[in-house]
Amino acid sequence: MLLGLVATTLVTGEPTGAQESPGGGSVDEQALVSIDVDVLRSDNSAIGATLADVRENVEAQKAALTAAQDALTAAQAALSAADAALADTQARLVAVNTDADRVVVDAFVSPPYEDAWESLASDSLMDLTVKQSILDREADADASTLDEYATLQAQLEAEQGEREAAATAAASAAADAEAAYADVEAASGQQAVFAVEVDRRLDRNLAEADALQATNPALAEQIRAREGELAAALNSLDEEVQAERARARAAELAAQADSIRYQNGIKPVAGGVVDVACPSGGSVQVAGDISGSVERLLTDAAEAGISMCGYGYRDPADQIAVRRANCGTSTYAIYQAPSSYCSPPTARPGTSMHEQGLAIDFTSGGGGTIGSGTAAYRWLKANAANYGLYNLPGEPWHWSVDGN
Repeated sequence: MLLGLVATTLVTGEPTGAQESPGGGSVDEQALVSIDVDVLRSDNSAIGATLADVRENVEAQKAALTAAQDALTAAQAALSAADAALADTQARLVAVNTDADRVVVDAFVSPPYEDAWESLASDSLMDLTVKQSILDREADADASTLDEYATLQAQLEAEQGEREAAATAAASAAADAEAAYADVEAASGQQAVFAVEVDRRLDRNLAEADALQATNPALAEQIRAREGELAAALNSLDEEVQAERARARAAELAAQADSIRYQNGIKPVAGGVVDVACPSGGSVQVAGDISGSVERLLTDAAEAGISMCGYGYRDPADQIAVRRANCGTSTYAIYQAPSSYCSPPTARPGTSMHEQGLAIDFTSGGGGTIGSGTAAYRWLKANAANYGLYNLPGEPWHWSVDGN
């Protein structure tokens, strides 16, 4: 079953009341599942569970559609049988009606009492007996004709009622099947939209892993393994959803091309790339637009006894090289294909805040990235917002201008 979905019009939050289907009709709220998960910030178990929920919902809606279509087929068959029975009775009634008309005309033209007078004028008893026998047979035949006519009239009325009931049932079954089809479209669309959101998460987190490769390769590999499980889950979705993901992604890319003027998804760094010196030595590269606030953060942290540095800007050329190796050499493979299509899954160039110089992976104590139990993390959690930086939950080392 190939569904024509326009999934990007669906709301992936908790449905409230009847929602609009991709085709414009109302959708039963039970056709959609409640999605109460922040794809970028939730852990993999929550996202995996939601992927399972939306997939199971699609299968349930498809099963309901199959049942509705079976009911429609049965109702249409019943209607066809009722039509055939009604047509047969009408044809028989037309034939009997001709004979019934003859009986009525004969009774009017030659009343029975005239036959009685004729019998009295018979020449012999044998003639009288023969004539009476003929009259009796004719009377029986006439009575049978009239009885059959009356029976068929009653049968016709009953079959007309049955046909009306069958037509009503068929119309109702058709409406149910149409509604079930709309529910399948809505559920499949919701699944596809959520899959696209998970694609974005993969891009972001895999780009983060690539940014960490030089400083903390073990952590980078841990992130890749974790996100690889989600990539596998996405690739196991059925063909309809895969097709819708491709359509949604194409529409998204077209919208980006129209609204954002930069080549192949790579934005220019706002204010250029600037080296910000770390109090304990070394430097961190960030976008010029945030260099002043980053410098103040590092200085104030040092005065509080927290010595930090970090890794900020990452040249998109590095990610392009990784994509070329893992995804293919075509423009589509490098810049547009979802990260889950690559082997291993690899983020698209331009999707990481590091490539815009707007994110920092903080280090402390001479090298390693900070953890959630460190003094550096506690200081950042209490103060970073004052410098315009926010943490992505689950990654204590990663801070950016929007928390992504």
